[in-house]
Amino acid sequence: MLLLLSSKHREPYNHILAVTFTNKAVAEMKSRIVENLAGFACPQCPEKNRPMFEMVQKELGLTSGEIRERAARILKSLIHNYAAFEVSTIDGFTHRVLRTFAKDLDLPLNFEVELNTTEVLQEAVDQLVARAGTDPELTQILVSFSLGKTDEDKSWDVSRDLLEIAELLTRETNQPFLELLKDKELSDFQRLDHTLKKEIAKLKGQATEAAESFFSLLEAHAVEDSDFSGGYCPKFFHKILRGQPDSDFDKVWQSKLEDQPLYPKKVPASKQQVMDQLQPQIWSLFSGVKEALLQIQFMEAVQKNLVPLSLLSAIQNEIELIKRSRNIVLISEFNAQIAATIRDQPAPFIYERLGERYRHYFIDEFQDTSELQWKNLIPLIDHALSSEPDPEANSLTIVGDAKQSIYRWRGGKAEQFMQLCTDYNPFSVEDKKVVQLPVNFRSTREVVEFNNQFFTFSSRYFQDQEHRTLFEETSRQQPKSPGGGYVKIELLQADQEEEINKLYVEKVLKTIRSIQDRNISLGEVCILTRTLKEGVLVATHLSEHGVPVISQESLLLSGSPRVQFVLSVLRFALDGSVKQVKWEILQYLADHQLNLAESHEFIRDRLELNDQQFLNSLQTFGYKLNLEDLTVSTLYEAVETVIRCFNLIEGSDAYLQFFLDFVYETTQTNMGIFSFLELWERKKDKLSISAPENPDAVEIMTIHKAKGLEFEIVIYPFAHSKIGDVSRESLWLPLPEPLNQDIPVGHIRASKKMTSWGSLPADLYNILCGQSQLDALNVLYVALTRPVQELYVITKMDTPKKDQEPKNYAQLLSSYLQDAGIWREDQTIYEFGSTTSYQVKQVEKQDVQVPQRFFSSPTQAGGVSIITRSGMLWDSRQERALERGRLVHELFARVDTQDDIEAVLEEAIVEGLLTYDQRKEIANVLREVVDHPQLKRLYEGKTVNFTEKDIISRDGTLLRPDRICFEENLVSLVDYKTGEERPEHQTQIKVYAQVLEEMGYEVKDRLLVYLNDTVQVLRI
Repeated sequence: MLLLLSSKHREPYNHILAVTFTNKAVAEMKSRIVENLAGFACPQCPEKNRPMFEMVQKELGLTSGEIRERAARILKSLIHNYAAFEVSTIDGFTHRVLRTFAKDLDLPLNFEVELNTTEVLQEAVDQLVARAGTDPELTQILVSFSLGKTDEDKSWDVSRDLLEIAELLTRETNQPFLELLKDKELSDFQRLDHTLKKEIAKLKGQATEAAESFFSLLEAHAVEDSDFSGGYCPKFFHKILRGQPDSDFDKVWQSKLEDQPLYPKKVPASKQQVMDQLQPQIWSLFSGVKEALLQIQFMEAVQKNLVPLSLLSAIQNEIELIKRSRNIVLISEFNAQIAATIRDQPAPFIYERLGERYRHYFIDEFQDTSELQWKNLIPLIDHALSSEPDPEANSLTIVGDAKQSIYRWRGGKAEQFMQLCTDYNPFSVEDKKVVQLPVNFRSTREVVEFNNQFFTFSSRYFQDQEHRTLFEETSRQQPKSPGGGYVKIELLQADQEEEINKLYVEKVLKTIRSIQDRNISLGEVCILTRTLKEGVLVATHLSEHGVPVISQESLLLSGSPRVQFVLSVLRFALDGSVKQVKWEILQYLADHQLNLAESHEFIRDRLELNDQQFLNSLQTFGYKLNLEDLTVSTLYEAVETVIRCFNLIEGSDAYLQFFLDFVYETTQTNMGIFSFLELWERKKDKLSISAPENPDAVEIMTIHKAKGLEFEIVIYPFAHSKIGDVSRESLWLPLPEPLNQDIPVGHIRASKKMTSWGSLPADLYNILCGQSQLDALNVLYVALTRPVQELYVITKMDTPKKDQEPKNYAQLLSSYLQDAGIWREDQTIYEFGSTTSYQVKQVEKQDVQVPQRFFSSPTQAGGVSIITRSGMLWDSRQERALERGRLVHELFARVDTQDDIEAVLEEAIVEGLLTYDQRKEIANVLREVVDHPQLKRLYEGKTVNFTEKDIISRDGTLLRPDRICFEENLVSLVDYKTGEERPEHQTQIKVYAQVLEEMGYEVKDRLLVYLNDTVQVLRI
């Protein structure tokens, strides 16, 4: 704002480039600038813009009229030239650079950007695996790898391992190490594998020899295993001889082995003297074995990931083929492309041209900028800063908070920003100023004070001194608001994961109900979760209890049981003998449609049936489906068939509707079932319902998505994530001689064992632990600093053991409460501030149209028909009565209880079975039936009813009564008829009754209901 209002140029925004991290942050930054300009241009500056207005006026020394005039002029110009308003994500800016200078960068001029890098990686891995059998060398490697995995009781499928290693290709932090491996052949890795096996065998032999020497030494001096304290030392060497050596070298007895007595006091003095003399030899043998075992650990760790690593080059080749065939550039390659071009050039030609336009640079959320992104920006910015003769005519402003760096996995580096806050300066211009922003303009006093105290306390647990200093010195902010705010910490008690998850979602619902009781709009509430799975749990529970939810991340199509059922049927169409698929189909029907109290028998009797026999067995319950309908039809028609056959379309189902839309988009390429299922597996974690913004719906998002945003009320459940967990991390380690002759580095899963492998592995592991610890605390910091008014933290009861550091958020919170002196063993709720300070906002209600039914367009035969049911057009009174009777008969097939009538009528109108003019008359007929003295009890919901369901006689004949009502073992039969009474009507219902009696039921009533001008009931 200062630059815009102080500039003499008519279009000052032309020379300003603002870069931030996410699209949401871009939108927020643009809207704030425009909003403030609009506010400044008003004759009377609005209250919300007043603080900024006063700050700008004080800084520039302008009158209110001058600011108002300049703001109006700039706003008008900006509206007419909005494309020059350069606020962009860093990826967006890099894309523009690549697009503008595609020829210089040796890229296709019409390249497309591929955002879904994982999908390309998966396709490349699939193509590589598909080459097995045609490429002898590759086949041998993949087969050996598969056999090795089965020996470890793991899945033989190597695709997941290869995809995991392929992701290294897309991460900037791996590039230096991948450069060392890019020219390596499969034979180089095979030689390393051979060397590793040889060295491991040699070391195992040395360990075995040492163990044998140990026992020979004991035997020669008549020392027994029982003479050692606890027998630990002999047990250690026995395990080596059995081929099951210890991997833990942190045990107490080992630390005492060199200079503490090896024996308990009860051992005779003469033997004590002998063991004292043998102690140096025993220690030497143990030390040698320990060194050998540690080397074996290291080599086996290198060997474990060697095969996937060896295939990186082959995967990269497959990726290049895919890129060329589709004319695409992966978004993950943007920064590397530019870095490779501008490397070692004093004045990069790309930026010489681009940099002429911009004079002022703003970089927001700098802590999330990757190292490569920053290195690419430095030449551009330095070129502009150093080439302008007037130093005040150009500037660089960097804004960030290292405590909010939570994207290290994407290359974000908090230490980079921390370094800039010191004396370090990467630019040729020496004038540099570091400004601390002590005032918190977002949150109320209680929220700010709680975070000040909590994170200052938390800083004491950092292993890294720089990280500790960061939180100690910058965790104390001054609240802008004079008072108010509320923080609540609630501790849940449960042992099992399933139980604690249930408690979490129930507590979230209870919290939201208490907020609603205060007449606060749900649109003010955001629920933050660490993982997508947690978001799904919360969203599902709230939706089930009528709480409207908005969540792009949590409402995944894959979370819908109906969608999963359709997918299971499609898998069945490919192979009708897979028991897992048949079990999924049967379990869904038993739980969600048939509502069977005991499903074991239902599933057991059908699990051994295959293909059409399996489908035929479901006809008893009214599900008629031919396998040919799925295999011969198009994919879209097949899905439509499944949805309709299994009655999945009752009412509205957004999941099913979006899934059908996805199927329709997919089938434009004539994709079959197999290819579709493969595509689904790749995209299922991203396909979700797109919900519109709703001012009266709770928003659910992950903490990573919420960074940079603010919400009036924040609820943070599942607050028990681990701190410093590196179990899923891996490290690049240089290989020592003689292992590094062909391959210089290994990629190894992080483990505490690394601390015993030498100084370098230990240092790298400790650095990784420190980074992981910072990342975990940063995520918690982001979560707890999002609220404006109220913060609800829901965690579990968990306290660290005495003299141990907290291992997770729950332990950290309980430690803070103890340190604050307010902890009580029997207390589960801790409150700071009061909810009365929150002023309820008046939110204008929006009319949200909620679809009442499922919409689809069946294309198979019979999907479209001409409605000729309007008997009201006929001259014959009898024909009109018959037509009405048939219509009522059809509607009763959908009525379970009397409460269903209104919904059934609405559905009939939508389907064209009924007009609004006919509704009243037909409703009267339906009511006349359900209220009939002889029928009323059968529609009150006290019976279990089946409408239009088949029963099978002894001779295999299928019979379909209109309605069967069960009262335990008693059965009542209802059959609807039109026209005159006929003998065959009575015969038919008697046959139904006979078959049911043969099945062991007692038939209480046989009722024929004639639907003519009046309703008549005939008891048989």
